[in-house]
Amino acid sequence: MISRRALSGLLMTLVGPASVTGNTLALGHCRGSCANIDLPALGYDTFCRSFFDIASGGKLRAVATGSNIRREMRSLFRERRLYRPSRDEIRILWRDTADGFSVVKVEFDLECGVPVRGCLGIPDGAFKGLILLGHGMASTPERCFDDADKDYMNALGMQLCRDGYVVWCPYIVQIGNQESQNNIAAMLASHGVSAHNVSCASIDAGEIVCRKLTGASGLNVGVYGVSWGAFLALHLEAATGRMRSTVVSGYMRDERKLLMSSVISKNLGIELATYIHFANSRARYAGGELAYLISPCPLFVEVGSHDGANAMELGRDEKFAEMQSVYASSGHPHLMDMDVFDGVHEVSGKRARPWLYDHLASPVYQETSRLKNAVAL
Repeated sequence: MISRRALSGLLMTLVGPASVTGNTLALGHCRGSCANIDLPALGYDTFCRSFFDIASGGKLRAVATGSNIRREMRSLFRERRLYRPSRDEIRILWRDTADGFSVVKVEFDLECGVPVRGCLGIPDGAFKGLILLGHGMASTPERCFDDADKDYMNALGMQLCRDGYVVWCPYIVQIGNQESQNNIAAMLASHGVSAHNVSCASIDAGEIVCRKLTGASGLNVGVYGVSWGAFLALHLEAATGRMRSTVVSGYMRDERKLLMSSVISKNLGIELATYIHFANSRARYAGGELAYLISPCPLFVEVGSHDGANAMELGRDEKFAEMQSVYASSGHPHLMDMDVFDGVHEVSGKRARPWLYDHLASPVYQETSRLKNAVAL
């Protein structure tokens, strides 16, 4: 167990003093889209626009020396490897405490020149493991750790911390709409940098952030991705084959059915299709091809029964059955499961969290973790 005093000492020694302390975790009350308040109040709109200044300053570099990426996924990531955090120190933006855990907000640079911001949630007691949390569109890491006004993330980071897990949640770059993500992705691509690689690398960097800020290493690591973050979690595993127990929430559908549905046709004046639909990769979406790359990684899917973006008519059950058949054919049917809960496009966690905890604590984790070294890259 790492005490709060020892943790504070580690923070000061490894990354220097915080620039801001105090009641910085508290968020404003929101009615409707929390992102309308969060993004400008927390400075994420300015942060995203700074990427263009970085590019203009000639600081973007097509350099990637992190985890190997499988051949089938390289065209989507534009590199043979993930981007690694640079060797510069992690900058603490602020620290704050909550009931049963603390939160540290940090910033660091990836070796490609793109900065990353995120929050590390640290339990007060002993650490049971580390969970890499990917949020979706129009949310923020801060919102994931605060339940004063919940969005569709339902303060998942707070729940995970109170259950004894260190939680790393990076900001997935966007300013609350798809256009912003597309524009940033296009600009980065023009400099040879993949936005998809940046997002996945930001999540993957959690092990380094946790080790530097807490001193803890060797923790069992799980991944929990929500909405767009679920998409990233699937691709991170497919690309690297790390075999980390993974939960994907709010994503299970046939993308072709979505693109032909009324969700798209009735909103022709609104940009709904993401840049990812136009990327060249044969393993882009949930389904059999992706399952072949992911299996036998323990995988749990949760989807709200009233989630219009992942409805049965958009192929939810069909795609899950397709993926499950791949797991069954490889002799691992028990390592994939799905919960369709009574809810909308939101996190549940009712079955997913116990499932994740059980897998992180079980011999299955050690078994699948050993397999990662045998994956053909």
